[in-house]
This record gives sequence, C-alpha cells and structure tokens, in this order.
Amino acid sequence: PPPLPPLLPPPPPPSPSAGTSPPSAALGAALPAAGAKLQQSVGGTIAFNVTGAAEPEWFLDLSKSGNPSLTKGKKKADLTVTISDKDFVKLAMGKMNPQQAFMKGVVKVKGKIALAMKLQKVFDIAKGPRSKL
Repeated sequence: PPPLPPLLPPPPPPSPSAGTSPPSAALGAALPAAGAKLQQSVGGTIAFNVTGAAEPEWFLDLSKSGNPSLTKGKKKADLTVTISDKDFVKLAMGKMNPQQAFMKGVVKVKGKIALAMKLQKVFDIAKGPRSKL
C-alpha cells in the first residue's frame, strides 16, 4: 500500500523575533492592571535593548508622573538594560533571576542601578498570577 500522508503539517520555523514577542506582549498586556502598583514601587523609566531581536528596542515608562506604558523604540531612560533575545525570554518567564544574570554578566545595565534591583517586580507581572497548587 502507498504511504499515508502525515496527519499534521510540520511546524513553521521560528521567526527571528519569536524570543521577544511573548514577554513584551505579556508585559504590555499586564500594564493596565498592574501599572499603577509598579509605578509606586519602581518609579522610573527602563529602556530594553534586546540584541538579536527583530524589534530590539523597548521603552517601559513606570515614572510616577506618566501613564504606565511599554512602547517600541529608543528613548532616554533612567536605566538601560542590554540583554540577548533568548536571555530576555528566560528573565521574563522567571527561568532566570535578574540579580544573578547581572552578576554573571548576562545582563548589562547603565544608569540608576537601584532601579535595576526592581526588575524582578517588572518581570513578575509579565508572568501573571501563579497557582499555589
């Protein structure tokens, strides 16, 4: 008998921006609900330079004077974080600790170092609520 055709088509190849889409989308989606709380605890602006991504520059405004927002593009920020695409995904998904990543040199920061210590709070909202089961 002739061979049967495959039941499912092969998965599409990953796009060059596949690494940064989920974290940035999750962070942007969480801002309306968690933005005011983050403004109070973070109180500054963060520029992300994600190397190897199709859209490498993101600007997160958590300053106490503006509306919480995440936008594409480069702007002057209180803190600039440079990180690879794959490591950005790990941070945003909680598979890497920001402080440990900094100590290992995986993340480069420039600007207000105290603001860098608050990155965990930013990535926690991207992960969303976790079940305690």
